[in-house]
Amino acid sequence: MSLTIMEKLHAAVKQLTADKKELLDLPVEVNCLTPVEAIGIPGDRDYPLLRGKEILLQARFRKSPGQAFTGSPASYQGRLGDVIELDLDKPENRAIFIASLNALLRDQGLIKKTVHCHNSDPEECGRQIAIYLRQEHNPKKVGIAGYQPALISACIDFFGPDRIKVTDLGADNLGKIFRDVEIWDGITKTDNLIAECDILLVTGSVFANNTAEPFYRAAENGKPLYFFGTTVTGIAHLLGLAHICPMGK
Repeated sequence: MSLTIMEKLHAAVKQLTADKKELLDLPVEVNCLTPVEAIGIPGDRDYPLLRGKEILLQARFRKSPGQAFTGSPASYQGRLGDVIELDLDKPENRAIFIASLNALLRDQGLIKKTVHCHNSDPEECGRQIAIYLRQEHNPKKVGIAGYQPALISACIDFFGPDRIKVTDLGADNLGKIFRDVEIWDGITKTDNLIAECDILLVTGSVFANNTAEPFYRAAENGKPLYFFGTTVTGIAHLLGLAHICPMGK
């Protein structure tokens, strides 16, 4: 039986700390950020974070920060070794684990971009991603998993609404028309998104909400796919996944 994503991450973290066991006794502190602390005041205010649908957790390991979006926020204080052994079937524990993982890998000098961009940066992020996709892939159809309005808008500007497909899990977004693009249900339409689009942009939140498996399998099977955002920075490093986050800090 193949390992799940979280089982692979557990194995990778344990391997990373195998010869650095002193790290396991060091403290990790995880707190929930306010929307302004998390992303400032972006020009487009239709973000799940600003509508209270998601919370950004920030972990601190020694002097290094790591973040993760979640719909199941929880604060935490404890040893790094205890974080690694949390029950990841619980959504609040997955977010704590992912934020702490980002902080750990940043502390070890293995990754950067573990802190979300602020204010007008999401608009510039979307623009840079769209430019990159056009220059490197020139896709016929772009699939976006996750309602990130600045990214969707930029892709619509560069490719046109007929070439964009979007899924999301937020009940408020399902069936919504955003600039002539219908937001599909991420539970029932993920297979359609993967099949119909020749390149995918997938929010790192899929790892926190435990919906990453179909995208992970698609990437393993050669589907051109980029995970975006700071939540997935450490995961992408450990699992060798394509990651794009132009404005992460």
